[in-house]
Amino acid sequence: MRILRWIWVMVVCLGIMGLDPPVSAQTVRAYVDRNPVMADETFQLIVETDQTASGESPEWHILGADFDVFGTTQSQQTSIINMRTTSSIRWIATLAPKRTGAVTIPPIAVGAHQTGPIQLMVNEPNHSSGANEDRDIFLEADVDSHFPHLQGQVLLTLRLVSAISVQEGRLDEPEIDWGIVERVGKDASYEATRNGRRYHVTERRYVITPQQSGAHDIPPVLFSGTVQGGRTRGTLFEELFGNRSGSLGRDPFKTSQSIHRRSPKIGLTVKDLPPDLNGRFWLPAKALALTETWSGDTDTLQIGDSLTRTIVMRATGQRGEQLPEVTVPPQPIVKIYPDKGKTQTDFDGKWVVGSREEKFVLVSSQPGTVTLPAIHVPWWNIETSRWEEANLPARVLTVLGTLPPASSAQTPPSVQAPSVASIERDHQMNAQMPANFGTSDGAKPLPWSWITGGCLMLWLVTLAAWWRERQKRNGRGQEMAKKDDRKLESERKAIQVLKTACFEESAEKTRDALLQWASFKQEGRPCRSLSSVERILSQPLPDHAAISAAIWNLDRTLYTTSAEQQTWDGRQFWETVKPAITAKPPKSHKHAKELPSLYLH
Repeated sequence: MRILRWIWVMVVCLGIMGLDPPVSAQTVRAYVDRNPVMADETFQLIVETDQTASGESPEWHILGADFDVFGTTQSQQTSIINMRTTSSIRWIATLAPKRTGAVTIPPIAVGAHQTGPIQLMVNEPNHSSGANEDRDIFLEADVDSHFPHLQGQVLLTLRLVSAISVQEGRLDEPEIDWGIVERVGKDASYEATRNGRRYHVTERRYVITPQQSGAHDIPPVLFSGTVQGGRTRGTLFEELFGNRSGSLGRDPFKTSQSIHRRSPKIGLTVKDLPPDLNGRFWLPAKALALTETWSGDTDTLQIGDSLTRTIVMRATGQRGEQLPEVTVPPQPIVKIYPDKGKTQTDFDGKWVVGSREEKFVLVSSQPGTVTLPAIHVPWWNIETSRWEEANLPARVLTVLGTLPPASSAQTPPSVQAPSVASIERDHQMNAQMPANFGTSDGAKPLPWSWITGGCLMLWLVTLAAWWRERQKRNGRGQEMAKKDDRKLESERKAIQVLKTACFEESAEKTRDALLQWASFKQEGRPCRSLSSVERILSQPLPDHAAISAAIWNLDRTLYTTSAEQQTWDGRQFWETVKPAITAKPPKSHKHAKELPSLYLH
């Protein structure tokens, strides 16, 4: 009996040993591939679970507050050890930190389970020359001035420096809220040697126009790309036969690697307006010049002659649309007809160069002498930090000739109206004309019926063509009317936005609304300066001194302290500009009466 009892005990023990162990609770783990990391580099966050896939995936969106997620991958592994099968799932996310210092990766949920938090240290990138040259690829950034002037120019240059082949890449645009950013020129590529190592450099340049004074930062700009990596870490079997995902059709000994680099953050201090502005137009530039040309000789001007005066303002460090309008006051013995100004912006490799062209047609109407006043444009020299002035000297015009006598206005005999006697003689000659007029001796009479029928057919064809053209014209008129209605509705909305901003006493919102309204008035061409708004507002009003003062006060308020901005009277500003904004455009028939005087001679 004792022997049988031991046999039963051994059988039970063997049976228990042959059973699989109880399934443990699902576990989810998370870790990073390195710690600490640099702020301008990416790292990988790995999430693993030891259970088979059940449709759940990590909730990556929770990382958006402190990290940029540049893609995720998923893989599953199954292994058999000692006749036991185990499975695991791995998710890998490529992350880039948004800030430096101690950053906590929060718990990430996978279905009903979640990972633990991870403490990550993000260090400031070392952008010194020696540190960068130890890296295969990096992004540089610099500006031409760390102390620019308000509404001046800041040239931002981004350089992608790479010692390895970049297969593809994308560079984000700089994003700032205190100025206007515009890309200038074309990308430049060249080779450079640093400490004996060969690099390929690609440059991209931007011009920033500061709209707010004070301390500001140009945030890091992100470059995302793909480079050729080194040898793969898989087995020889995987390398040769492509068992790894995505390896078919590629070099079995190399793999593509996704990289992300950020440029360094750059700090600027934008200088405020000088205290001695005294109502002058604020125009900071490196250089500014005024030139003029005439279409003819100004010394031999006769009565009725016309001349075209072209004035060009050219500024280095300013866009064309930032330049003020040049005006010429009316004169007693010549009529002056200004044309619409034209602006243009170029880039000479280091500076933006803006130009504004104004044309004036002068038509002499009386003999005598007239003096065209000198033109003065004050501007601020950003290199010497002092006021300068561009000038065009006064010009004296002498109109020669005498006015014709009043009798010459009568109709000359050669073009006088025909007399009644001449009309009667014509009737008598028609009555004496032979009835067989139009025939010749021995010839058959002309086929008048055919001629009459041909004329009738020609008249019908002409009538049909006229009717068809009228229908087309009516259709075009309806389309133009609909287009005008849409344009008027957009302008009404822009005016309502402007009025709301004024009543909210917000100088910044008022400026933005004014620029938007002015863009509608310029038929979609962007308006970027309050000086252009002032020019548009001044056109429908004969006396625009109040408009100029209100725009100047708004421009000055935008660059003062917040406490001073709160005292700005938006309602008074609206009452000042309202007549100009709501003024009806001149009717077309008025232009028809004015324009012919330009072409009398």
